[in-house]
Order: sequence, then structure tokens, then C-alpha cells
Amino acid sequence: MKIQSICEQYAAFRKALGERFEVNGRQLKAFWRAMGPDIDIKNILPEKVNALLVGKGPLTTSWCVRHDAFLGFYRYAISRGFIATSPLPLVIPKLPPTFQPYIYSSAELRRILCSTESCCRPRSDLDAAAMRSLILLMYGAALRTSEALSLTIGNVDLSGAVLTVRDSKFFKTRLVRIGPTTLRVLSEYAGCRHASSRNPDPPFFVGRNSKRIPIHMFERAFKQIRLHAGLRREGGSRRQPRLHDLRHTSAVHRLIAWYQEGKDVQKLLPGLSVYIGHAQLAATQTYLTMTPDLLREASLRFERYAMQEDSDA
Repeated sequence: MKIQSICEQYAAFRKALGERFEVNGRQLKAFWRAMGPDIDIKNILPEKVNALLVGKGPLTTSWCVRHDAFLGFYRYAISRGFIATSPLPLVIPKLPPTFQPYIYSSAELRRILCSTESCCRPRSDLDAAAMRSLILLMYGAALRTSEALSLTIGNVDLSGAVLTVRDSKFFKTRLVRIGPTTLRVLSEYAGCRHASSRNPDPPFFVGRNSKRIPIHMFERAFKQIRLHAGLRREGGSRRQPRLHDLRHTSAVHRLIAWYQEGKDVQKLLPGLSVYIGHAQLAATQTYLTMTPDLLREASLRFERYAMQEDSDA
């Protein structure tokens, strides 16, 4: 059976299960195009599949992205009897270290906020008030960039201090409580935002044209703000601090605060996972080893525990 036909069947199957299937869908499309849409699935050679996995440049984590997409596809093909065995490699290569998000310090966050004016130009659709409010919200509520930009007037309950985040990354809707500082910032922005009367439930964050702010425009503006604030990774890394790192910073700062307050962090992790919209607890647990400050607080906690055990012995 032709590879393109099976890929399309598999994509339809995954979407029927409620998945967006965007990333893996793109990988599979690239797969059947590289193999040739008219080739029979039984004639695909392991050498060709491995060459596609590796790519032309140095080995990166993209290998895993492609491999995961192809693995799910071949499991489907085998279960449906289209092929008996998979041509995927049995040995997983050693990949470069996992990318580490940039965790902003409190001082760096203040520098970012002081630089919000730098991205605004007379003819730009962005204004400093929207940028400042968005940045503070992403940090204060640990939102994804798309979640913040997708908020509508109806999603922001200022009287109840709660946000309704709809159809997030994993098709889930969740309620997000916001603290006094974030609430004050959103209330101030709501009073000066550029109103739009045509949409029955207009976007909460808008540009000067009263339209929703596109994500690429927000990311480009944040890059300008970051450069103005003088923030960059040391060592000449190509992966510079990102807008999305505000979300990671929020989670890590919350964990540090819990350690400092003497809270049971492991017990509180599931609640943090739900709050930030992670599909699995393991995704939130990765924050526990993300920064020296967090590791130091964990070490201090263990030291206090060990000293107490010794005194009780």
C-alpha cells in the first residue's frame, strides 16, 4: 500500500481521537514526500529512514521529534497489517544536552519592564501599556504566549480575580487565579485599552488598531525589549532568553518561595502542574533541577532536615 495513503489514514485516526496532530502531521508529510508518495510502505529501506532522521546538519533534538512521529506511525501500520516490521533504528543515538530555559532574576524582570517603551514606534500597532501588561501577566500567571494573547474580555473576570484559559495546548480549559499585583495591572490596562465595539467578545489585549496582537509581533517586540535591557546568555549561545521563558521563570520562582516558606514542595507540585496547564506531572517536576537558586534552597531544606534528625537521635 502507498505510503502517502497510510500516512493520511493515520493522521485522520489521530485527529479522530481529539488531537490537533500538527507537529507530527508535518513530520509525516515530510516523511512521505522524502520517501516518495507512490512508494509501497514495504519497500521503504531502513537506510533512507535513518538518513531522514539524522538530517544534513549536526545531530539535534529534532531527531527525537521525527523519531516519535515515525514510531507512532509504524506502530499503527503494523497493527493494521500494512507491514510486519519497522525500519526505524533500534539504537537511540546520544543527543546533545536538553535545552535549558532562561530563568530571569527579579532584577532582570525589572529591567525588562523598564524597557517596554523601547519597542514602540509612532506608527507601530503596539503600545507600552499592552506590552507591560502582557509581560507581567505571563510571569504572574505562568501563561503560555498564545494563552495570554487569546484571552478575551469575557475570559478576564477582574471582580473575581480569575482568568478562563480556553482550548490551551492540550485542548483543556482551566481557571487561573491571579494575585493582587497582576489584578491591579490588568485593571489599569482594561481602563486604557483601545476598545473595539464590533466583536461581541473582543480580545483583551489589543494593539492601537483595536485588533488582537499577533504572536510574531509580540515575540519580535519582546526581543527588542530584551536587547534594550541588555539581557543575553553568556558564552555566545545562539539560544537567547525568550518570551516563553517568563512562564518557566514564574514556576521556578514559585518553587523557590515554597522552599523558603518551609512548604512541602512535592505535595504542592500537582497543584502547580494543574495551575500552569501541564498535561503530566513529570513536565512540572523538571523545574526542580532548573536553577542554582532552586537547588540551593532544596539543599538548605535537606540540611535542616538532616540536622533535626541528628539532634533527635
